[in-house]
Amino acid sequence: MTIQLERSGVTAADGVRLNVEVTGPADAPVTVLLVHGWTCSTRSWHNQVEGLPQILGPDAVRVVTYDHRGHGRSDAAPAGTTRLDQLADDLVTVLDEVVGDGPVVYAGHSMGGMTLMAAADRYPELFGSRIRAAALVSTTSGHLTEGALGLPTRLDPAAIRITPRVLNAVGRRIDRRATAGARSSARQAAVLAARLQRPALRRVVFGKKPDPAEVDLFMADLAVVPGASYGGFFETMLEHDRGHALKVLDELPVEIMHGTRDRLLPPRHANRIAAQLPTARLWIYPGAGHMLMQERPRDVSHRLASLARKVTA
Repeated sequence: MTIQLERSGVTAADGVRLNVEVTGPADAPVTVLLVHGWTCSTRSWHNQVEGLPQILGPDAVRVVTYDHRGHGRSDAAPAGTTRLDQLADDLVTVLDEVVGDGPVVYAGHSMGGMTLMAAADRYPELFGSRIRAAALVSTTSGHLTEGALGLPTRLDPAAIRITPRVLNAVGRRIDRRATAGARSSARQAAVLAARLQRPALRRVVFGKKPDPAEVDLFMADLAVVPGASYGGFFETMLEHDRGHALKVLDELPVEIMHGTRDRLLPPRHANRIAAQLPTARLWIYPGAGHMLMQERPRDVSHRLASLARKVTA
């Protein structure tokens, strides 16, 4: 099946242009909205963009993806806007300007899942009326650094103090490399820097035996994230604590998906969400890491297709 991708954009209230990509007919009975994670882009969902029309039928689903501000093809995030509340506002813009009034299945990976929780906190009226089902993929309702990178939980307080400083320092280095590389090619310089970190990042971000092409895709997206977005969005995720907002999803079909080898957000984060939202279904994938939709593409696509069928039944 040949997938026809339309790339356009919408402008947020503060003038930031967000890259939006759409497949499927505007009058499809359901829209699946795929929202990516920190340092990623719409491309992290490419398996689902291709797979959902194959599973459900090309006329049965519209698939919309977009890049967060400061990521992918979207504009850079202005100072002071690297916040989850801002991402929730951007989500509303995409819903209003692109998605329309039909039923929506929302799938959020990592920071994309946190964006959904921020939206549930700020705009609870969206849920049930427009967003009819949700998938929370490799994400957390709070306490981001708890057990991160496989460290003992007794080190969590130190991680909370130190991690933002480290991330901001790395972000400044990314920007300096990009500026220095601009005389030849900023993108090439950034890609080279990311490749030097590939072995360590692969171990942290992916699980067992990932597809090298999927690792390449992740590395290419990471390489072009501005330093301000890299550090700024991480800081706002450290402040994220929205387990209370999950109550808004209580009446909706919700699937929680997580890998056992997720070192960025260990499985305890999925277990906590499941405890906070007992009506949801929890799926744990042995051997999979943080990039679940790239590592277990068929499973994730079928879970999303199941949600789409439920909201159109």
